Amino acid sequence: MATIRIVDLKVRTIIGTHPWERKNQQDLVINVIIEYDAFKAGRSDSLKDALDYERIANKIIAAVEISKFHLLEKMGAKLLELVLMDKRVVAVDIKIDKPHAIAVAKHVSYEISGKN
Repeated sequence: MATIRIVDLKVRTIIGTHPWERKNQQDLVINVIIEYDAFKAGRSDSLKDALDYERIANKIIAAVEISKFHLLEKMGAKLLELVLMDKRVVAVDIKIDKPHAIAVAKHVSYEISGKN
């Protein structure tokens, strides 16, 4: 098994339940850990045999930027579903940080995991 980490992916979107959150985009920081069998890619040295992490990151960015979820739980479930669409993914962990959720905290985090 191999692990790919997408670290501190910064995205802006509408997220939250308060009226001001429904009007103003907020920053989110997303971390993704993906486990997959990289044996074939390691032998071939070909992107077609590997998990294209740039493509996955771009899909996450696009999905988050157009979303208008109220809850981090819903966003996390959708992102988990998106990454698990690739059947080569064995397991994925997603952590979403919402930096401005609580004024006196660095951020609030939500984590979700899933397996194929």
